[in-house]
Amino acid sequence: MNMPFISIIVPVYKVEQYLHNCLNSVLAQSYTNWELILVDDGSPDSCGTICDEYAQKDNRIKVIHKENGGLSSARNAGLDVMTGEFVSFLDSDDFWHSDYLKILMGYFNTGDVDIAQCDFVRGVETVFPTFSLESSCMVYTNHSIFTSEAAKIIMWGKVYRADFFQDIRMPEGVINEDDWTTWKLYYQAKKITVTNRPLYYYTYNSSSIMGINKKKPNLSYFGAYEERINYFRKNREKDLVDVSHMQLCKSLILLYANDMLTNEQREEIRKRFRESWKEITNSPMVSFKLKLIFGVFNLCPTIMAKIISILR
Repeated sequence: MNMPFISIIVPVYKVEQYLHNCLNSVLAQSYTNWELILVDDGSPDSCGTICDEYAQKDNRIKVIHKENGGLSSARNAGLDVMTGEFVSFLDSDDFWHSDYLKILMGYFNTGDVDIAQCDFVRGVETVFPTFSLESSCMVYTNHSIFTSEAAKIIMWGKVYRADFFQDIRMPEGVINEDDWTTWKLYYQAKKITVTNRPLYYYTYNSSSIMGINKKKPNLSYFGAYEERINYFRKNREKDLVDVSHMQLCKSLILLYANDMLTNEQREEIRKRFRESWKEITNSPMVSFKLKLIFGVFNLCPTIMAKIISILR
């Protein structure tokens, strides 16, 4: 079997209770031709020491110790030193199925695939659960990935060709950095292979960025959608402009259901929603069901937010 070399980048910060399980899941991979780049982002706990201990046991593991700069800064530091032909990201409080690399790397042997993506499961377990679902695999272009339901804005759960990052880095100093980056990687790809197999375990960690954001809403990701919409408009990708507006509308409705929003934030959400909804009211890219939901939210945002909260 052809086994190209892959770089695995793990940003590490204040996750000492999860880190062993994360790193052990990499060491347990059935695919063995890899380097593991651990980026200790100035973690104040024992994470730095744990990283060094693993590096002493396996020469495939490299450790970078740096001042705290945030998730994007840590990932970028790993990208700057990687040597693999491919690259994958793993958050340090999460872990992989033992065949994560074997399955995803296998798709690159079937043609000119640029990105391989899997599904994920979330929870608080430390052992990967067993699934009996019938696995399937779909292939998308850099256009159809956006117009389907397959696109996932998260950086992890994918294997990328490393040369995709020659001109792309994650923006530093912002929250929701994945929103600014993943769409660029999708659009750069000629072919994206997506499997429904859950091979990535997302650990619910209340102290993580994702957990914190549920308590302290941050609206900075609006800028990522503006950048994306403007880019697609400039490239005359009308369908992708409409899909981007649609996805922004969906995210705004979900965000509006957050009880921690300020009145100013709620007004900003309504304003953004009205602007995007106006753009796609008659778009064929938006289903009748979504148009109905968007229309109700536009008229009665509080009622729709309560319905969303109940459904969630």
